Amino acid sequence: MIANCRRAAALVVALLAAGGPAAQSVDSEAARTFEALGLRAGLRVADVGAGNGEWAERIGREVGETGHIYATEVEGDKLQSVQTRLKEAGLKNVTTILGTQEDTGLPPGCCDAILLRMVYHHFTDPPRMRASLRNALRRGARLVVIDTEPQKNWRHLEGVPERGGHGINEEALVREMTADGFEVVARHDDWTGDGDRYCVVFRRAEGPAVGTLRIRSHARDRRGEWRRLRRIAAACKENGTGSRAACSPPRCS
Repeated sequence: MIANCRRAAALVVALLAAGGPAAQSVDSEAARTFEALGLRAGLRVADVGAGNGEWAERIGREVGETGHIYATEVEGDKLQSVQTRLKEAGLKNVTTILGTQEDTGLPPGCCDAILLRMVYHHFTDPPRMRASLRNALRRGARLVVIDTEPQKNWRHLEGVPERGGHGINEEALVREMTADGFEVVARHDDWTGDGDRYCVVFRRAEGPAVGTLRIRSHARDRRGEWRRLRRIAAACKENGTGSRAACSPPRCS
């Protein structure tokens, strides 16, 4: 009996010394997240929706003095907490940014990778945020989204699209992202954490976003049609055929 108690006590001490199961779980997720982001020294990475700054601190240490970490938040008090934490951690490779619900605030082409950890489903204007994220990524850069399937028993979020609960379905996320200039690199359905978490790694696709392609294609068609009509009108006047009205291109309405 005494021997069993001693063994149990020793196990507890060992777990506490190692940080306990919760700490081990976070460390395991960190390793997987760093791999998904493709982290290495010298990279410039953003933690969008940095929360308490834990992940910004972890990433900042990982990319080192030659790298850089951008930490963004949409609430001033939260951003202040992040600033305090990163300063106390002694990190100098940090830029904190106050964003909005429509814009991350990140400079164009600043990032080799971006992390969205349990953040995407909080967006009240997902299309604008996707555009802002894409604008901040360098060509071929990665965007790692860690999220959860909709949870009906979690708190209700005001102003976000209705998705059947707190979270977003993985397939819905993939549809939204790939429609706006991202392509899937990898998918992980067994992610660490509460709820039904998953991780999808996206990459900024080459060329403009799909929506931009449609707009440019339409404009190009209009210009081509206008040139065609002008050529017809010019030939008509030169040959002296038809009426003046028939030979004139229509005015733009």
